[in-house]
Amino acid sequence: MSRPGSGVVMGRRRFLSLGALGAGALGLGAMGTIAGCSSTAASPTPTTDLDYILPADPEVAAAESARAWNGTTAAFALAAGFSTVDLGGRLVDTWTYGGAAVAPELRLKSGDRVNVSVQNGLDAETTLHWHGIRIRNDMDGAAPTTQAPIGAGSSFEYNFIAPDPGTYWYHSHSGLQADRGLFGAMIVEDPNDITGADADAVLVLDDWLDGLGTTPDSVLMALNPAISGGHGGHGGGATTPAEHSEADMSVAQQLVSGGHGSSEPLGGMTQHIAYPLHLINGRPPNDPAVVTAAPGSTLRLRIINAAAETPYRFAVAGHEMTIVATDGYDVEPTPADTIIVGMAQRYDVLVTVKSGTWPVVAKVEGRDGYASTVLRSTDALALANPDVGGNLSELAGRLVTESELRPTESARLETKSPDRDYHIELIQAGNRYVWGMAGADAGKLVMKQGERVRITMKNTSTMWHPMHTHGHTFAVPDYGGLRRDTVNVLPGTELAIEFDADNPGEWMFHCHNAYHFEAGMTSNLRYVR
Repeated sequence: MSRPGSGVVMGRRRFLSLGALGAGALGLGAMGTIAGCSSTAASPTPTTDLDYILPADPEVAAAESARAWNGTTAAFALAAGFSTVDLGGRLVDTWTYGGAAVAPELRLKSGDRVNVSVQNGLDAETTLHWHGIRIRNDMDGAAPTTQAPIGAGSSFEYNFIAPDPGTYWYHSHSGLQADRGLFGAMIVEDPNDITGADADAVLVLDDWLDGLGTTPDSVLMALNPAISGGHGGHGGGATTPAEHSEADMSVAQQLVSGGHGSSEPLGGMTQHIAYPLHLINGRPPNDPAVVTAAPGSTLRLRIINAAAETPYRFAVAGHEMTIVATDGYDVEPTPADTIIVGMAQRYDVLVTVKSGTWPVVAKVEGRDGYASTVLRSTDALALANPDVGGNLSELAGRLVTESELRPTESARLETKSPDRDYHIELIQAGNRYVWGMAGADAGKLVMKQGERVRITMKNTSTMWHPMHTHGHTFAVPDYGGLRRDTVNVLPGTELAIEFDADNPGEWMFHCHNAYHFEAGMTSNLRYVR
């Protein structure tokens, strides 16, 4: 992973695989020195000879001991392995937890101690990351930063307290494994929920290509042959061209050469890959996983975008939505017809269920393609499920963007001056499929416990980036303090995030476009004594 001391940051494997190209070939030039310098009351600490807090250090356990355990342990077992899954009549070979295209939903209560045994039945190393959950550093599942990878044929036990209620998810954090079936929802229920919801349904959105003539690793090679394999992908490390069949590569080239999507709300280009299939809860539009609820009831939909590269525009036919939470934190209830959900983001929305059968659509933002399912009231006949081809009038209705949402008072981060004020650039190396973080502060994101940290991201690339911090939920000052753990940074813009350094250790900070991450847009947040 990235280490301090460099003006341009990319993953270690990525640096090694690109090293033969030379700095000039990367097209980075002097970008490592031209990004905005810190303008903080306390300048960034030099990153030489610092006393870092590591995942196994006592401060990590001490931070968890301060969290209230409610006395209950939620125990689960997951087995990563090879499976054949049925995607609406198409049988595909892939990697899963438990044999389905989406992993089992894990549901628990805030304050529970979580115990998850992971058995690795793959022939590759793996890890499991608990996305958005404020857990102890050594359980974060980001090898090699927080743990050694789980070797083929071996197991690992994750054990941590889940302190905060909300809609979260879990996924492999090894290479492009999560662009197979190695992901699922994790719902931490709030014993003091005040939304008034009568029922609760989880909708996991996903783009799919594995087993449909190609693999994620072949697609990465098609995007940039110099970086195939990435952070422990196929076989746990970098692949070689010989491991990609000619047929796989032919399909992969077709998927990345079909033109780029474009979206005004996302500032331009949306994605590089034309995914052949889109799923909700592991099911394609011709075989939906129907959601049922009583007419007149208030239904909470927990929407999780588990896609690797696809943003979705989401709507429910015939229903107005009320947005009540983002990434696990409450927002002021906001009515909307449609929302755009970036990769790794979550939205909780309420709908008052009408009698009948209603399409629920997640339209690919910026290009053709959609996922869909059905909302059916319990008094409606179970007739043929409508598949409207991704066309709903609500998708062209009131779009509420994340910049318009505001946190509830209870979700606000206290306003205070930052102790550390960092500035980084989100860059692409010319027109090559190489992404990274640049600037004087890149690779030097250090902090001490108790400090307020601000990171301003300037997106100098031509594409948007869903930026994610491990171990911390941040506030977005420009959005009235909206709380998130993944925020969309549009091209040609600057956006700041702020958080309190209250969870010691070493944490990843990266773009959650899986292919941008594999191509280098990642750094680390490091605590020092």
